[in-house]
Amino acid sequence: MKKIYRKIAQAASACLLCAGIAVSGQPPMQPVHTYADTVADYEQKIKDLDNRINEIDQQIATAGQDIEASKSQQDNYWNLLVATQEKIDTVNLSVAAKEEEIKSKQAEIDNKQLEIDNKALEITETERKIADTEAQIEMLEKQNEENLHRFAQIVRANYINDSGDYLSVISGATDFYDIFVRSKLMDSVTRQNEEFMKQLQSDIHRLEDKKVQLGDDIKALEDQKEGLNYDKMTLQMQKEDLEDEKIDLDERVKYFNDLNSSYWGEYNTYASQIQDLETRQANLQYEKKVTQADREKAQAAMDEEIRRAQERAKNNTVYDTGEWAWPLDRSYHLITTTFGWDAWRNGNHGGIDIGNSGLMGANIYASKGGEVIVAKTTYIPGYDYGMYVVIDHGSGYQTLYAHCSAIYVSVGQTVNKGDCIAAVGATGWATGPHLHFEVRKDSVRIDPLGVVALPQ
Repeated sequence: MKKIYRKIAQAASACLLCAGIAVSGQPPMQPVHTYADTVADYEQKIKDLDNRINEIDQQIATAGQDIEASKSQQDNYWNLLVATQEKIDTVNLSVAAKEEEIKSKQAEIDNKQLEIDNKALEITETERKIADTEAQIEMLEKQNEENLHRFAQIVRANYINDSGDYLSVISGATDFYDIFVRSKLMDSVTRQNEEFMKQLQSDIHRLEDKKVQLGDDIKALEDQKEGLNYDKMTLQMQKEDLEDEKIDLDERVKYFNDLNSSYWGEYNTYASQIQDLETRQANLQYEKKVTQADREKAQAAMDEEIRRAQERAKNNTVYDTGEWAWPLDRSYHLITTTFGWDAWRNGNHGGIDIGNSGLMGANIYASKGGEVIVAKTTYIPGYDYGMYVVIDHGSGYQTLYAHCSAIYVSVGQTVNKGDCIAAVGATGWATGPHLHFEVRKDSVRIDPLGVVALPQ
């Protein structure tokens, strides 16, 4: 009967503090029929699940590092985008100012061209006036020539008459009055011809002076036109310089715009990477949460199995009816964490932690006689109890000794109160060398100091 109970208790208690949980989506655990199979299955499951939790934590941490790195790179590209956009805005302002200068310069060129065109019209009009004046001079000269010819004929006639007989002038007169009239007419013709000649000469001189003046006007207009053409050429060169400067500015704008497009591409690439990483991290956190929930269910199932085993063992062997002993040498009695609520853990602490200086490697003693039902020698750093021993004392009592550096007993071994069963260590989830000591009654954790006296 004792042998049968021992196997039941060993199978149940081996799962007492294991970290194993059922993987979400896996079929339910099949009933355990033998101690060896039960221990092997639980240990393998604990190992696999702890490894997976460790992998998930590492992947979450890696994803977090990658997210921070990507965000840092994204921030760098954002700063580059801001700086480049400021340069684009500055250059665009310069381009706009240059366009206004070019527009203003073109307006000056257009005005100058209008002045040139007006000068050309003035020159054309003055040339027309010169042509008209030349035509008038030519007409007057022709009239003068004709008048001189006629006058020469009259003079010649007078000369011929004077050289012969003056009376021949009036030889055809019918009477004295006729003679008088004819002589007066000759005098009048001579005077009129002389006045007409003077007037012709005066008009010719006036027109020639006008022609000279018009010629001077044309020269002045041509000089002004040449000056305007020079001004226009200067303005055109200035405009071309401005256009060249605008081309350079346009090229700078294009360069910065291309640079900005490149930066936006990199920024969006990192944004996509961050989104993917955050999604992956969220999925990992969800997977961890599900795994931890499954583990809690498995832990509850194991506790229930332990409770059943303890219930079956209530009326069986009692290993030791004496007093409980302190699990360490009496000099080691500094309690660093008490039983119950622990603010640092934000949860309940199921035992007491004994953590004196120089405790590493110190002997751990059985607090009471009983049978070793767990002797855990494998562990994952940073998780759970590390290496630990569980002793069943009968009457529903069990003690647990955790974070050991060495285990000196094996499952099924009977020990007496005060036997050395292990050495103090810092395996599993521990911030330093200490002994985590638990007492359970009917699968419920109780304050160890309620049954074990603290050394004085």
